[in-house]
Amino acid sequence: MDTLSTSKRLQLDNVNLHYLDYGGTGPLGMLLLHGGGANAHWFDFIGPSLAQHGRVVAVDLRGHGDSTPAEPPVYTPEAYLQDLRALLHAEQMVTPVLMGHSMGGILTVQYTGTWPQEVGALIVCDSRPVYPPEAADVLRQTGQRQGREYATQEEYIAHFRIRPDGLRAPQEIHRYIARSAGKQLPNGKWAHKIDRRVYAQRDPLDTLPFWQQVTCPALFLRAEQSSRLTPALLQQVKDVCPQVECVEVAEAGHHLVLDQPAQTVALVREFLQRHQLIA
Repeated sequence: MDTLSTSKRLQLDNVNLHYLDYGGTGPLGMLLLHGGGANAHWFDFIGPSLAQHGRVVAVDLRGHGDSTPAEPPVYTPEAYLQDLRALLHAEQMVTPVLMGHSMGGILTVQYTGTWPQEVGALIVCDSRPVYPPEAADVLRQTGQRQGREYATQEEYIAHFRIRPDGLRAPQEIHRYIARSAGKQLPNGKWAHKIDRRVYAQRDPLDTLPFWQQVTCPALFLRAEQSSRLTPALLQQVKDVCPQVECVEVAEAGHHLVLDQPAQTVALVREFLQRHQLIA
């Protein structure tokens, strides 16, 4: 697949950020944020289409993808948010649209709630508004375990699994994502790109106070076949952020940007048009 993107880097104090620029022109800017354990290439199936309406970039969060591990290993929400703010400043993206999936959705809500005047619109994809202690415990336990290594890239791809819930997307998309997720180690073996210390610092989180500060147009995309978002949780969001629009992505699991990329783009485009952010 031709991703139609340019690979770029931004050197910060303790991390070198990698991101993909899908191009596009015009006043609209979009920053896309992947979920935990993922990377910017998750958006290769929607980025080029969105770039028809304006500038679109997708970042590898610190410790993910081709961004470097943070040294010292700081993976707090505050550190992620400062990285994003630096990237938006470097790319001169003023009042951008922030779109995040899963963990990336949590970060977009935190960013928008912290600097509401700096965000033009918020799009959250199948992300828990409240991250419970038991979920954080599972990730911290994962971070304490050694990652597996594989003799060849093909063996790595064969064992690669997208979690949670897998994919409804075709097998070639699964393989494409697997290729983007693996790296060859100095010993010649292959492993997942993520710095596993990322997981060790995950804490319980309640984004509802941040939602309460959101003033821009907001869209919540819920994957039909995902258990992440119950009607009760969505109602809690609407109670504190009445303008949020909740739309279901049909026949999609948690990874809706991979399962239903065309439908996702159509829903995002309709939302942006409705709020006169694109023509």
